Amino acid sequence: MSINKRAVAAIGAVLLTILGIISLVVYANGAKARAFEGAELVSVLQVSSEVPAGTKAEEVSGSVDTVQLPKTAVPSSALKSLADVSGKVATATLVPGEVLVSERFGTTAEVDGGSKVTVPKGLQEMQLRLAPPQGLDGSVSAGDRVGVVASYDDVKRSGFAVNQVLVLDSAKSLTGTGDEGGTDVVLRLAVSGKDAAKIVHASQFGHIYLTKQGKDADVGRDVVNQGDVIR
Repeated sequence: MSINKRAVAAIGAVLLTILGIISLVVYANGAKARAFEGAELVSVLQVSSEVPAGTKAEEVSGSVDTVQLPKTAVPSSALKSLADVSGKVATATLVPGEVLVSERFGTTAEVDGGSKVTVPKGLQEMQLRLAPPQGLDGSVSAGDRVGVVASYDDVKRSGFAVNQVLVLDSAKSLTGTGDEGGTDVVLRLAVSGKDAAKIVHASQFGHIYLTKQGKDADVGRDVVNQGDVIR
């Protein structure tokens, strides 16, 4: 009899777990629906898992999902179907969360002939995700050079941590949903080991802002304190 009671208790626990999961899914779907309430939604393709540069469009289907997003948050060139880029390949790495746009696809020649920037010898590749104001709204592209400004609240100091950093790739990635949603800028950078550590430190314990730098840009590294700003 005690065995039967234990079996019934175990079955009851499993059922409660299942009901809990169902309740959580229903709540999450309801929250998403409330966030999108009143917004005009469109169906677009969104990257669900990383896709390497050079991947054929026909092979991307397993790494994207069709999602409903507010029209105001979707680029005009967003893809609704991979058929629109049939025969082309991804010209850069596609990152999870990114809304798929037609500009991310081209010919094999475009991938091999210059739009793909490789990591120079002696440097390392790192990825950086920033909010639009900090990431120049995604206006930089492969081959550009950027400066990384680090700013710390506790000591009220700002300054260039690194200059003339080579951009390997830049993309926009949607984050959140509805009114809570936004667009992050995701960059791949070629850096030295020391510069990578500086960027990570600023990202973890402070704030990062990028500047787009030409060859003749002033790349001084003076530290600015609060008193210097209002002097």
